[in-house]
Amino acid sequence: MKLYRLYCLGALLTAPIAAQEFRGSILGRVSDPSGAAVAGAAVEAANADTGLVLHTISNESGNYQIPFLPPGNYVVSVAHPGFKKLERRGIRVSVGAQIALDLTLELGATAETVTVTAETPLLNTAGAELGQVIDNAYVGKIAVSLSRNIINLAQLAGGVTSAGTGTYTSNAQSNLSISGGGSTRGRNEFLVDGIPNTVPQGGGLIAFVPSVDSVEEVKVHTTLFDASLGHSNGGAISITTRGGTNEFHGAAYIFKRWSDLNANSWANNRLGLPKPPVDYRQWGYTVGGPVLIPRIYNGRNRTFFSTSLERDADKRDLSLQARVPTELERQGDFSRTINRLGGALNMFDPASTRVTGSTATRTAFAGARIPANRFDPTGSALLRAMPLPNLAGDPQIGKFNWAVAGIYQVDQKQVGARFDHQISERQRVFVRFGRLERIQAADRFFDGLFNAPVGGGDLGLLVRHFYNLGVDDTITLTPTLVASFRYGLARRFTYSSGGGADLDPAKVATPAAIAANQAVRGFPVFNLGENTATIGSSASREANDLHAFLATFTKLAGKHSLKFGIDYRLVRWNRLSPGGAAAGDFTFNAAFTQQDPFTARSADNSGSGMASALLGLPTAGSLGYTSPLSLQNHYLGAFVQEDWKINQRLTLNFGVRYELETPYTERYNRIGYGLDNTAKLPVQPAGFDLRGGILFAGVNGASRAAGRVDRNNFGPRAGFAFRAVKNTVIRGGYGLFFSGQSYNTGFLGDVGAFNAVTPYVGSVDGDATPFTTLANPFPGGLRQPLGSAAGLSAQLGDSLTFFDSRRVSPYNQQWQFSIQRELPGRVLVEAAYAGMLSLKQFENFDLNEKPDRYLAQGAAENTRVPNPFLGVFPATSTLGQGTTIIQRRLWPAYPQFTALNVQGANTGRAVYHALQLKADKRFSRGFSVLWTFTGSKLMDNNTTSIVNERHYRAISLLDQSRVMRLAFIYELPFRFQSRAMRYLAGGWSASGIMTLASGLPLSVTHANGRPLRARNPALGGAISERLGDRRDAAGKVSNPYFDIGAFTPLANQYIISPEPPALAELRAPGQRTLNASLFKMFALRERLKAEIRLESSSLTNTPNFDAPGTNLSNTATFGVITSAGGNRSMQAGARLVF
Repeated sequence: MKLYRLYCLGALLTAPIAAQEFRGSILGRVSDPSGAAVAGAAVEAANADTGLVLHTISNESGNYQIPFLPPGNYVVSVAHPGFKKLERRGIRVSVGAQIALDLTLELGATAETVTVTAETPLLNTAGAELGQVIDNAYVGKIAVSLSRNIINLAQLAGGVTSAGTGTYTSNAQSNLSISGGGSTRGRNEFLVDGIPNTVPQGGGLIAFVPSVDSVEEVKVHTTLFDASLGHSNGGAISITTRGGTNEFHGAAYIFKRWSDLNANSWANNRLGLPKPPVDYRQWGYTVGGPVLIPRIYNGRNRTFFSTSLERDADKRDLSLQARVPTELERQGDFSRTINRLGGALNMFDPASTRVTGSTATRTAFAGARIPANRFDPTGSALLRAMPLPNLAGDPQIGKFNWAVAGIYQVDQKQVGARFDHQISERQRVFVRFGRLERIQAADRFFDGLFNAPVGGGDLGLLVRHFYNLGVDDTITLTPTLVASFRYGLARRFTYSSGGGADLDPAKVATPAAIAANQAVRGFPVFNLGENTATIGSSASREANDLHAFLATFTKLAGKHSLKFGIDYRLVRWNRLSPGGAAAGDFTFNAAFTQQDPFTARSADNSGSGMASALLGLPTAGSLGYTSPLSLQNHYLGAFVQEDWKINQRLTLNFGVRYELETPYTERYNRIGYGLDNTAKLPVQPAGFDLRGGILFAGVNGASRAAGRVDRNNFGPRAGFAFRAVKNTVIRGGYGLFFSGQSYNTGFLGDVGAFNAVTPYVGSVDGDATPFTTLANPFPGGLRQPLGSAAGLSAQLGDSLTFFDSRRVSPYNQQWQFSIQRELPGRVLVEAAYAGMLSLKQFENFDLNEKPDRYLAQGAAENTRVPNPFLGVFPATSTLGQGTTIIQRRLWPAYPQFTALNVQGANTGRAVYHALQLKADKRFSRGFSVLWTFTGSKLMDNNTTSIVNERHYRAISLLDQSRVMRLAFIYELPFRFQSRAMRYLAGGWSASGIMTLASGLPLSVTHANGRPLRARNPALGGAISERLGDRRDAAGKVSNPYFDIGAFTPLANQYIISPEPPALAELRAPGQRTLNASLFKMFALRERLKAEIRLESSSLTNTPNFDAPGTNLSNTATFGVITSAGGNRSMQAGARLVF
């Protein structure tokens, strides 16, 4: 192994080393009529639109290569003394394509020219990559959704799955939530003109998506066998923008949606809500051509420009569902409220709690009514701030009784510009810039609404600014050596605030101790659980910058084509996010009002978060602000790729990529390095020998980084393409690649010692008795930030989260074996087996999880014992308050912390196997069709507990086992002699995409742990039948969606469930979608056309149901589907094209 690593390092250091390449190449062999190699032949490729001409010379083996060709149509010619000049026309170079084009010369004079009009070969005879080129015929024609977001087209590739309905709002620059070839959904590479375009925020967010009309082509990579690709979890999307040509061209367009054309949503129909008014308008233009300055400069064949502008005003429907307090519940009367199991709800007085050893008893409130003289002013005001129920039925814990339909508004503006210039025959450059502003907000359904259980995300204000810059310089150094240098900047700025921001906290009677110490003015966050609407506010500002420098070289030597280069990236992440506690954050549940606080199932028939709020008794909370962060990390990728064309039938690919990514550093060292689990604490309670504390970055000799640098990341790649017979190619490949560390975790290494967040301690004895109330939330005072001066005493008495300082980059092994065949009519069919093994994936654990050896103690864990930390730990900490503490607090390995969370442990493992089928008829004679099918299985081998060494091998929650898509474009073949008939009946075309996909596995939960599946067929049938997709012959989904009697709760919370985290038999409903478009083109003049179009998303109005409720403790929603997408939406558009 050491010898192999030295070989790889030597290969990388012997040459200037490449990165992602969006342009294509034409390569092949020049031969005479006998098949002998012709050396020294002059080969050139001329772009039919821009006049760009690139030259090379065939080498001693007759081989030639013309790299870095922008996507477009080319004329390839070859000349050599003693032979006729040969021209091959109609060669289409797609994004990232390697076009194998062998040229056979005829004897004769060079002045004679043989012209052949050919079509680009369909078979891939040059490499082993799996993926899909989405050419210009599909871009802008296929309505994957009505969003006109180019990312949606990635779903046309085989092996690609997506969550939910798989659509994005227009240019939303959201997560790349697409999984290709078994990769983790999201966190994949996204390139614009070959330049990286993702930032680590949110686990890998797109920084900029060009408008549809400014895009030339898209390529989706579902395997990464080319060593120039990396820094991904397994997939990549490469977009090429459209540049100018020798002719002026462009388009102006407008799209509009009306409510009258849309169907009401399934949820609204179910709830009796009217169809909300929808108003969507998008307009814009693109224009490009040569740079012409009259009498000064003529840029034809040399200098080109392309610009675009797009505006969106989108008012879309938004439906919310939640539970809200009834009039009686606001008065403290829960006598009419039904418990989770469907019986009468009892309410118990926390002031009457009597604890004897490990048991607790309480006295019930008479008639389940809380006396008004016990009301807390804030809790009472909180319930009164919510609307009254508007759905019929008796109130029940967890059951929705309020629904509303409204508007979610998005306004955005996008501009883009690109300039291309050919400095000489040997050098050309381009510069591209894009900017997008996006503002979105929802209706204010009631003051302070923060979110709702169904449909209620992002209910506050969200402002985003995106910037993207790309520069490329391509130089032909010699006829066989070409270099490309690129720089890119991607910037993503986000500001967000919750629905209660800037509202007077006095409106909900916020106590002075909270209101006077808010870092952000507004309603505190009040979370009552039980599917209740949440009130509150938050604020956050974040700016992510990605600087990328890439250098790529290609060299042709004999039968070998070499590509090598570097890929350097600098990421900066600036965050000013005071956090959810900035205005105060308090959580209520049934613990203080249920009968037995020590028994989880007691909440099934007694207690309520609303009742606890009326008494002013949160179980948890906090107030304060988190420290700003200014993070930075570096990434370096270096690779060598060799393509060896052994003969006309066999090509081998070899490559190796080295990747080095540093952990984050923080400008002022406000992060942790890791945990020192042997260090003795400077303060010790009597009788303890406590060890384990945080190591601060940049302090006492520790590195400034949040962990050590992983330097051992060599990734070999290999592949082959073998032409078995004329129209059949057999291909295979293997690759090992590393995932980016910074893109695979949401934790940033920050340490609570730099924050000023004071925890609210609701109880010190397992919620048996309240320690304090909302009226006096912080009796020990408010915490001040100590920073690294806290040393090993940081976070004593509270939770601590840290990076595993020994973590390494997760890596994946990917392989495929496939057969391609070209059928008559230019149809390409392919069958592929693809697999991936993911190793050392990041997982997170609580090292203070209760050891299994204490399970036999049962409720004895709640026995109250003297608090050994009182007077030793800070009075503002959770453990530093109260004279007693419950026994289980002293059982963990690190009792000085309430929780000890390690992030980035390399314990995850997954394996993926898939059959991928494809039939692709390229656009010709007015027709194109693309059909893909993926049958796959994704299994997780994950660790759910380090403390108790608990492991599971189970179906992954991301497993979408069947996906079939069919996309088509059809130009109706009507031709008329009459001019009037041509205008009326000519120029029609249609397109569409149909998707059929299985649902994702579900995980069933319960207060006592994962419940047991009923395994006795005599008690209701086979488990697979009871949990499968239940639809009638007409396709109508049952509700409840599955047999809710197929699960049995664990007897108590002290039993470890043998059930896996996800169930293969139990899946969310699958997707059934048909989107279609109808176009009519009018020829106004020779170069001026008008187009009208009508597009429909979910033409058949088939609901795509969201997952049913999976919490067995909440019988009101268990197994019940409450929301769905897929209601028909239509838009009309008009375009003027020249």
